Amino acid sequence: MAGEGPLIGRTEELRLLEGALDGTDGYRGCMIAGQAGVGKSRLAHELVLRAMSAGLSVRSAVGTASARTVPLGALAGWCDHPTSNPLQLIDQLVQSSTSEGSDEVLSIDDAHLLDDLSAFVIHHVALRGTARLIVTVRSGEPAPDAVTALWKDGMLLRRDLQPLSRSESDALLASVLGSPVAEKSASQIWDLTRGNALYLRHLVAQEVTSGRLRDCHGLWFWQEEFTVSDSIADLLGEQIRRLPEAVRTVLDLVAVAEPLPVAVLSELSDLDAVEEAENRGLIRIDAEDRARTARMAHPLYGEVRRARAGDTRLRRLRGRVVSALAARPPSEPEDVVRRAVLHADSDLPIDPDLFLRAARGAMALLDLSLCERLAHASSLAGGGAEADLCRAHALLLLNRGTEAEDVLAAMPLESLTDERLARVLTLRATNMLWILARSEESKRIVDNALGDAPPTVAESLRAVRAVQSAVAGDPLAALELGRDVDTTRVPASAAMCAIWGTVIAAGDVGESKLASETASKGYRLAESWQEASYQRVGLVEFHVGAMLLAGEVAEAEAVAARTYRECIRLPGVTSAVGTAIAGMAALGGGRLALALEHLERAFAEFESLDYPVLMYRYGILLAQALAMAGRSTAATALLSDVDRNRHPAFDFVDSERLLAHAWSHAASGEVSAAVAVALRAAEYAVAHRQKAREVMCLQVAVQLGDTTGRGRLARLAESTGSRRARIAVAFASAVYDHDGEALSSVATQFEEMRDTAAAADAAARAALAFARANLRGSSLTLGARAQRLARECGGLTTPALREMADRDLPLTPREREVISMVMQGLTNRQIAEALTMSVRTVEGHLYRAQAKTGTHDRHELAALLREQWH
Repeated sequence: MAGEGPLIGRTEELRLLEGALDGTDGYRGCMIAGQAGVGKSRLAHELVLRAMSAGLSVRSAVGTASARTVPLGALAGWCDHPTSNPLQLIDQLVQSSTSEGSDEVLSIDDAHLLDDLSAFVIHHVALRGTARLIVTVRSGEPAPDAVTALWKDGMLLRRDLQPLSRSESDALLASVLGSPVAEKSASQIWDLTRGNALYLRHLVAQEVTSGRLRDCHGLWFWQEEFTVSDSIADLLGEQIRRLPEAVRTVLDLVAVAEPLPVAVLSELSDLDAVEEAENRGLIRIDAEDRARTARMAHPLYGEVRRARAGDTRLRRLRGRVVSALAARPPSEPEDVVRRAVLHADSDLPIDPDLFLRAARGAMALLDLSLCERLAHASSLAGGGAEADLCRAHALLLLNRGTEAEDVLAAMPLESLTDERLARVLTLRATNMLWILARSEESKRIVDNALGDAPPTVAESLRAVRAVQSAVAGDPLAALELGRDVDTTRVPASAAMCAIWGTVIAAGDVGESKLASETASKGYRLAESWQEASYQRVGLVEFHVGAMLLAGEVAEAEAVAARTYRECIRLPGVTSAVGTAIAGMAALGGGRLALALEHLERAFAEFESLDYPVLMYRYGILLAQALAMAGRSTAATALLSDVDRNRHPAFDFVDSERLLAHAWSHAASGEVSAAVAVALRAAEYAVAHRQKAREVMCLQVAVQLGDTTGRGRLARLAESTGSRRARIAVAFASAVYDHDGEALSSVATQFEEMRDTAAAADAAARAALAFARANLRGSSLTLGARAQRLARECGGLTTPALREMADRDLPLTPREREVISMVMQGLTNRQIAEALTMSVRTVEGHLYRAQAKTGTHDRHELAALLREQWH
């Protein structure tokens, strides 16, 4: 953050202060007050610049602690003839400060640090009203009486600046860095700076220079642990260094253990020192459910103390806090986690049982890195198999699959209980499938263990086999296996495998009620078993996907929104997954702008974390959103990566991958190719008995102009009974019959279903059908409706919307398709090969199109259509 940086969030303050500087309401200037770093000097500087632009002369001075010891030290630079006589100096300053009359502005920064004589001069100038004043003071700091009188006596308008709001802080970050900051990173920066512009400037400058805050595809990420720089420590440290030892002890205790119960703080320190720290604005006391807790008044105060207090001192203080907390029973999982974190960095010996309980608590809180750290510490201290299992689970979820396999493979299976053996095998199989992408080895682990497995282990393995079958695109086998698993008798990780498999499979075959009921069972399980907490987030994705396939968009959006709110501030990959699921739901509802915002942010974070399975899954959705928004080049490039990095854990969504390709072709104007790929996607769904996915594929084919699947859609509507299938068959029939009234009704049904993209497309096709029937009024009405819906989507592009947009051009759909391929730079021979026609036929299409439009060659024709489309 170089230079002054943009002025954000101070519009109202600037208006009021400018008015005071102009003499509004009889003021002779303004006083800007606020805490250190809140932006007083920046705002004063902006006022100075505006005064200079208005032709006023400006003189500036700055109060400092060193100049305060010298009479008139801050204003010495204003004297033309230095003298040791204070009275002569005062006379010179008063005369020089009034020589220009009201066209002069005096700017005094940090006026609370002025010596008494300098303050007297400024007060005298204000009394005479011969110059205008811009004064800044720090809130809570003692100031000379003459400075205080400037606002108390009504000579200057005083404005107390508050820190920037969260939205203003994010805007400042984006403005300075040139592009947005990822939500989680922006939250981390906000948590440290709390709207203090100066702290923000120093922090961001430090982290950009160090490379810890970096740009990834237009989105900034901050992933490394923060270290206090010398510049930040110096900025905050001087005030703390002057404190009495007892007050510094209070600060250090709060810094290492906030939020710290005041009762514990008082037990470990002097109560008078606690009160003094609070009075000085260094700590704050909050009431939480009647329990009073102490926190640092600003997060960076704690960072500075932890960086500068000395490791030995901090470890000793943490030990004292842990010992005091141990006498108090924990009321929440967070209490156990906090105790263990403090214990780990204290001078006390490791407690493996505490660390294991805390690791499970961290898993429940979805802090996977902390879970792994605590479980590892427990394991090293003799925590045994439970600690190893907990650590392996965390490593798996952190995308550290090789390390997880090393931990699991080293465990002595013969000494494990049946329950622990089931968990080991479950984790190994799922790690091989999802993280290491070795699906065949995942199956072998199950096969090899099933032969002589005890009942509990065998049932757990069947649960794993259920999800293996579901993700491989065998939903009927997954449903049969899932039904045979009693989720109350197997470990949580295995139970979740059965639930995942059932929800995926039920969604694919069109049993949406079963999918929702099973998902609800999974949510209840996750609430009661800490081990299943993260799997709940994955379950949300499968639940949302099942509801979108069935056309229950409102339910999908509600589940996704709840998860997004819960995940957005969580550490690690969890927040990105929550964001991606929100993008998935937005895409299913046709809200492309929101879908792209969420999916692009999440995908960038998955890339930065190098998380292949998530990059593959959500790369498909992001590519579809890009294509539907008309960004064909970006969609094609992303799909190339997706195809190259196919992941076996998501074979069941292969029809989705093909549909993304279909939309990409459509965005490029290659409608015939788009239809062919959409129908191929439907064939994949048929081969894998995924009826709900087949419905989706055939609906997309209709949106692309193909109605050959209407008979099949009718049978699917009868067998699945899904809302989407019923509307899709009506859509196909109406398109086939060119029935404008029926298409208008379908648009309404899609809109009520909350699939805005399909509604826009149906409305556009209704407009075209009415135009074909020479019903101009109805055509215009439906055309306006289609445009409104497309705008609500955020820039939707479909063949029907394009045809509607350029319907004044007398071109056939085939002529448009040929011209679109010319726009891509293809030769006539390449177009002929792509469309399986002769070169002469291509030439004939172009000749007729030129004749209809009055263009002279293929380049003019392409330019005309490009202008029409954009």
